[in-house]
Amino acid sequence: MDAVLRGHRALVTGASSGIGADVARCLARRGAALVLTARRADRLEALAAELRAAHGVTVDVVALDLAAPGAAARLWAAATASAPVDLLINNAGFGHFRPFASVDAARDAEMIQLNVTALVELCHHLIAAIPAGRPGWIMNVASIAAWQAAPNFATYGASKAFVRSFSEALHYEVRGRGIKVHCLCPGGTHTEFHAIAGAGDYGAIARASMLPAAVVAEKGVRAMLRGKKTLVTGVLNKLACFFTGLSPRWLSSRASMFILGAPRAAALPARATGGAPERTEHTAP
Repeated sequence: MDAVLRGHRALVTGASSGIGADVARCLARRGAALVLTARRADRLEALAAELRAAHGVTVDVVALDLAAPGAAARLWAAATASAPVDLLINNAGFGHFRPFASVDAARDAEMIQLNVTALVELCHHLIAAIPAGRPGWIMNVASIAAWQAAPNFATYGASKAFVRSFSEALHYEVRGRGIKVHCLCPGGTHTEFHAIAGAGDYGAIARASMLPAAVVAEKGVRAMLRGKKTLVTGVLNKLACFFTGLSPRWLSSRASMFILGAPRAAALPARATGGAPERTEHTAP
């Protein structure tokens, strides 16, 4: 593969597993130096060693909980301490598949901090850091949940709707400066997300639409480099989003309940700051 990103340096959030780890692999194959961040330092170090050995790229690791207030600023300072960053992958995030009334309010606030607030803050840092006339890239990972209200995924789906709207607006604002902003919208992806979120007992349509994380990551990186505004991965997911746009909103929400099924009993995960596994962006339809 051509080293099209040789001389560039990427910050990848939520890089300890799933789509984030596979995006890091895609970027390393293209020659990019990397800064990997997530909470699980052992997984980050293992991935960093893999990428250095396979591709000869420089890989730095910053282990940190991006859901904590102020963490985005600390991350940016650490990531750029030794060299600039001109490519940002906002992949970190988590969700819980539960009725809204059964979820702790502090946990929802934590989700919004990670899925929305930290993402926006890192975009501010990246755009401010790119000199005039120099290229830059941002990939924000949303979800096909951004296309309709999703009962039992109420806060998560709303956070992804924000990411999609924000990213598409930013795409037009900064493209004249040479910065490409891309929104990747996966459907179901084979990762840890579903079990951690308390989901997974999906209907046949949802199961048939799921893709491997490596496939989603490669499609997303290619779309970002081409300057594509938004990508929904998978034919069934594209069709779902298309028909959702034609349907009354009440019908789309009812359909999502049918496709996603019911939350699994006793599967509500621990608070994100309490040591539970990393939440990364591998979303359900």
